[in-house]
Amino acid sequence: MDPALRNKNLITDIPGIQVGHAEDNKIGTGVTIITGDKPFSAAVDVRGGGPGTRETDMLSLENSIGRADAIVLSGGSAFGLDACAEVQDLLRQDNKGYKVGKAVVPLVPGAVIFDLNINDKPHVNIIGEHSPWRILANKAYKSINTDFLLGSFGAGCGATTATLKGGQGSSSYLQALSNGREYVVGAIVINNAVGNPLLNEGPHFLSANLEVGNEFGGHGVSNDLYDNILRAKRLPSSTEQNEIFNNISSNTVIGVVATNAPLTRSNLKRLAIMAHDGIARSLSPSHTPMDGDTIFAITTCQNIEEQLLENVDILALGARASDCVARACNRAIYEAEAIGNSKPGWKNLFRSK
Repeated sequence: MDPALRNKNLITDIPGIQVGHAEDNKIGTGVTIITGDKPFSAAVDVRGGGPGTRETDMLSLENSIGRADAIVLSGGSAFGLDACAEVQDLLRQDNKGYKVGKAVVPLVPGAVIFDLNINDKPHVNIIGEHSPWRILANKAYKSINTDFLLGSFGAGCGATTATLKGGQGSSSYLQALSNGREYVVGAIVINNAVGNPLLNEGPHFLSANLEVGNEFGGHGVSNDLYDNILRAKRLPSSTEQNEIFNNISSNTVIGVVATNAPLTRSNLKRLAIMAHDGIARSLSPSHTPMDGDTIFAITTCQNIEEQLLENVDILALGARASDCVARACNRAIYEAEAIGNSKPGWKNLFRSK
């Protein structure tokens, strides 16, 4: 195993980060929560043309707060943003949030994917405390831990891509910087992309060269990778064009990149920007008018002013964050299992090859 690969290869390898998730296979949706004992310094970068988000303006550099008590990733399209409200209520009950006089206001940014075409969802008409996304958010919050599952779990339950079942993926890496210290970089993504994660019809992942160990099967890089890239189609020929355009408005990649390095909010914004390259490297096409690609960037470091980093270190962390996002996108595909009427999982098609 690569010595820089962290012990769980999850975003929770970063001290101070925990993840909870819950899913409902019957209706094909779920919720994932990223939180910790202390609030995160946070930024966000939105690159897709059809985002579904909450509280992203709060994280803009020109605004005052720039923190998050939790980040919610959810299925359900705009209905799924209801999960953020449930998490906010639960945080307030735990006395976690931004203190304003006697008031405690938990700050919970979030982003959603469109999964309403997976199984039947008459429940979208249910609002208030009985909303399925509130119920799932409650379960997810109560499951928060440093261990969590990949594939068709959490917000990845109903995720899909152009060619395969999508899902929830994560990765981490230990990065040495110029100050002689090492910091952990990690990512968690919900891969529900418009694009194709494979090199043409597969089975090779588009960014197979980034694999660490056998984290997405050890299938390796295509022997004729260069020739394949020259001939690569944005979507495989076996995918009917009508099918693509009928479903093309229903996809996106959302996620969080994180570190324990001392990053300012401007640094975190740069990390989020660079992390989007991981989506572009692992999915083709990406950042389309129909995607809602959104990446949050957070740090658990509480003493940022005392440990300012050099630009070369921001470059190294951003490049590693991009790698982690690409690897997490691939792990989401590799671990996903088909549910209901979804597309097949990678293992369903290629496990024996």
